[in-house]
Amino acid sequence: MSAAVAVDLSCSGLAVASASASAVLSPAVAPTSVLAGADGTALPPGGDRIECSERVDTVALRYPDRCLSDPVAGAHRYRVEVAGLSVPVEELLAAPVSRALRWGGAGDGDGVVLIVPSDWGATRSARVASAAEALGVSPRIVRAALVTAEALPSSSARWAVCVEACDDRTTVSLVERTRGELTLIDRSIVHRWDPCRDSMRDDEVSRVLEAVTALRRGRREAGTGSTEVLARGRNAERVVDACDQARLLSFVVPDLAPVEVALRLHEGA
Repeated sequence: MSAAVAVDLSCSGLAVASASASAVLSPAVAPTSVLAGADGTALPPGGDRIECSERVDTVALRYPDRCLSDPVAGAHRYRVEVAGLSVPVEELLAAPVSRALRWGGAGDGDGVVLIVPSDWGATRSARVASAAEALGVSPRIVRAALVTAEALPSSSARWAVCVEACDDRTTVSLVERTRGELTLIDRSIVHRWDPCRDSMRDDEVSRVLEAVTALRRGRREAGTGSTEVLARGRNAERVVDACDQARLLSFVVPDLAPVEVALRLHEGA
């Protein structure tokens, strides 16, 4: 089944691509009951307790503590509390996916590519897939590093180190390109603040660079052969600056590039 829409849920954002257009949307969500109490207006009938829309974007600016700016971050839990309302995680995950499908015009039975963080395992991937299936589409799960490795037309190195910076952590992944295939070899997680260190000094970028070096050294061919670092998300430009100083070939990946690549790769799948 060909893919009608690709949705990127990684890097604490929500990027969408369809055959005709692509855009970055706000992923903020909020429960109906809280919105009604926040601005004095009720949402239209429909029964959904969670809404992800332009209206929520406006409310989130006025009442940031009543909304979630990164609803995907709690995917490892069974339920998440949003402004005092306990919500099943699948219901929470469905909100940004539903918004992306509305924007992209996907209908019942359409194929959808869902790009998830590269550090996700089977449990979180299954939850977001189940949430998408409940919305009437057929999801295909792809880890972000694999499409990031193909995001730049100039990319030709055999090895790509993909850096995904979310709000609270950065995932560093080593991807190998061989005969048109992409393989996720290894990955490392760098938290925004390292709880094992006494200092609250902002050393996140240096620790990301250490993870990049460790992944390359862990695979001898990657450490000595052609390798490029592809950074995206919150601190992408700082990572590229650090890589330049370390004499590593590196690039900032535009927000929309991975989702557009995912759609192209899976249009005929």
